[in-house]
Amino acid sequence: MLSIKSRRQIGIIAALVGLVILLVLTAPDSEPVLEESVVPAVQVALVGLHDLLPTETVSGRLEPARKAALHFELAGQVSERPVEPGQAVAQGDPLLQLASGDYEDALAEAEAMLAQEKRNVQRDRELLALSRNNYTLQKNDLDRLLKLGEDSLVSKSRLDETRIKLIQLESEVARLKSSVATAESRIALKQAARNRAARNLERTQLPAPFAGTVNAVNAQIGDYVTPSQVMVDLIDAAALDLYAEVRGSVAQSLNQGQAITVEVDGTEFPGTLIALQMDPSPDTFTHALRVRIDGQRARPGQVAQVRLPLQQRRRVTAVPSTAILFDEGQAFVFRLDEDLLEQVPVTTGERVDGLQVVLQGLDERDRVVSRDVSALSHGQRVQVLEPDTD
Repeated sequence: MLSIKSRRQIGIIAALVGLVILLVLTAPDSEPVLEESVVPAVQVALVGLHDLLPTETVSGRLEPARKAALHFELAGQVSERPVEPGQAVAQGDPLLQLASGDYEDALAEAEAMLAQEKRNVQRDRELLALSRNNYTLQKNDLDRLLKLGEDSLVSKSRLDETRIKLIQLESEVARLKSSVATAESRIALKQAARNRAARNLERTQLPAPFAGTVNAVNAQIGDYVTPSQVMVDLIDAAALDLYAEVRGSVAQSLNQGQAITVEVDGTEFPGTLIALQMDPSPDTFTHALRVRIDGQRARPGQVAQVRLPLQQRRRVTAVPSTAILFDEGQAFVFRLDEDLLEQVPVTTGERVDGLQVVLQGLDERDRVVSRDVSALSHGQRVQVLEPDTD
């Protein structure tokens, strides 16, 4: 058996050997391995002149082209409610009815007064004819008595009595003539009162001004309503309108009646520009417009987009929009000088169909990196692929 001293020596030797092995395994390489640098391959495009047709995209919700917020023209209690929201109605169909008893009585009274006035006028005309005849007879009688008076064959009292009757008849004729002369105006006033009562009776019913669909009914039977309250919302969704506002430069490129394509949930609809505000809003300096489409395959409330064609741009410098790198608000492109990149600041215009208009900074036939520019840097060496001529 090994002595205790021998076992300690063997343990120390084993520990030293293990330490040496550990130092060898963890020691760094004497010479670092150099990785070969990778030259990125880039797609390039030639800067060219293009004829572009820019567009402006605006969106909004479709609304019925025809709608009305209906209310009564007089106050009263609702007695009938024949329609409900979602119900289709024809022009003239009743939507709500007010209690009409008082208005029926008012019409009957007005018609009676009109008829009485017509009878009074007819009576005055007949009395006028009779009074004129009596006046003529009385005047002839006075003339006869005056001739007899010259021969003292008639008394003075009889002459005076005849004169008084003649004056009375003359006054009666004048009164009746005045009554008959104003008859037309009196009849017209009574006729107007009758027509007003008839209109008020008609106003107790709220009819549909056009064929459409009831969107809302805001009254129940028994409610007392006034002319200021909207009772029924009526819409006609056979045609739908998109309302939007555009900048002045966009409005200048549009014409009323112009064909416009409207997109709703990925489906395109032919539309027409039916309204265009020429004078801009003083608050927003924008122009309101309205585009109309057929409502058979779209619904009110859907979001729609329109691409409005603007003035054509001819022979403008443009590059693929993916060639532009923005850094702190400044636009850059990577132009190639042989196989080295040059980061060039540019002034950009509008973007049209994947092309970015460049106003300053590039010349025709310059070569620029057309895509994947975010990882590149100025002065970097690259491998150039075939130019992208699209």
